[in-house]
Amino acid sequence: MANLTNVTTSRRALLTLIPVSLAAGLTYWLSWCTTSSKASLCTTMTTEPHNARQHPTYWFNDGSIVIRSRSMSNKEVCFKLHGSLLRRQSRFVQRMLDSEISADSEVLIPPELGVQVQDLTALLEHLYHDTPLSAQAPFSHVAAILRVSSPDQLDLPGVHMSARAYFVSMFPQGPQPFAHPRNHLEEALALAHSYQIPSIRKGIYYSLVTTSEFEPEDDDLDLENSIKSNGLPGSSSTPRLVLPPTDVKRCRSLMTGIVEHFTPVLFSPPATPHMACTDVFADKWMLLVITPAISDSGVCKPLEMLGQIKQIDWAAEGLCVACVREKTREWTQEQEDVWEKMDSWLNPEGTKQSLV
Repeated sequence: MANLTNVTTSRRALLTLIPVSLAAGLTYWLSWCTTSSKASLCTTMTTEPHNARQHPTYWFNDGSIVIRSRSMSNKEVCFKLHGSLLRRQSRFVQRMLDSEISADSEVLIPPELGVQVQDLTALLEHLYHDTPLSAQAPFSHVAAILRVSSPDQLDLPGVHMSARAYFVSMFPQGPQPFAHPRNHLEEALALAHSYQIPSIRKGIYYSLVTTSEFEPEDDDLDLENSIKSNGLPGSSSTPRLVLPPTDVKRCRSLMTGIVEHFTPVLFSPPATPHMACTDVFADKWMLLVITPAISDSGVCKPLEMLGQIKQIDWAAEGLCVACVREKTREWTQEQEDVWEKMDSWLNPEGTKQSLV
């Protein structure tokens, strides 16, 4: 009986100790997690997805702040950076660190900001002087920094201003012929809309009409393939950047206006005050102007075609000096007229907003 009493007493003591032990163990575990999570954030935090990883380049052992962001494949990537640099440059980081939302050394970029890992990496390449913004920087680098430094994302005013300037310099305007990055026109137009850069939109529309297939194909009608307002592709695994319907309508209107206006200019040999010079144009216009224009779709490229016409050595073909000078002025004026008329061609009835 005494033994049974001892056993019962021991069991009661054990049951009393279990909650105490569990509480102590939980307290120890929570303390361990708190102290170790900052040292190995991407592997020990139980609230993080299993596919989180450290960035291979921008994880500095002497860094003082951890930035967490998601890639386009929805994988979380962690950056360990120098807090003083980020605080000084980014208003977003300042706000997060000064608020109660983020811990002192950790910032989670909200997914709704739309910050992509490749854009954040491009920004860090600039801030750490690995690939700084410059006139030689590729379009993709400048566009990424333009997005991520914007007030809607990480809000780096100085960097955003520089990226904007380099972006604008990539898209010269008329009326003289110009060249644009052909493989990025749709994305560039979306960025010009998103960040309100009207000064380059007209030239981009012109390049789209004269150098690209702007009309969407049947497979492109899926909205997931459409380009987003910030210049990023849609969610399709192999997206093709597709213009939104309003921009397609503008391009159609621009092409119609160009063809209707320039066709009679291109296919009619000009007259001159001198019969002999008029005869030169009548004899040479088909060979030197119309034939090259037909082979190169010149009727849709008035600025370039007029520039080529001006480059022809008309004096060597028999024109007098006075007529060469006069016609060169007329062709230059025609380039200016086309460029000016584009404003009305780009604003067809029914578009939601004016281009300019």
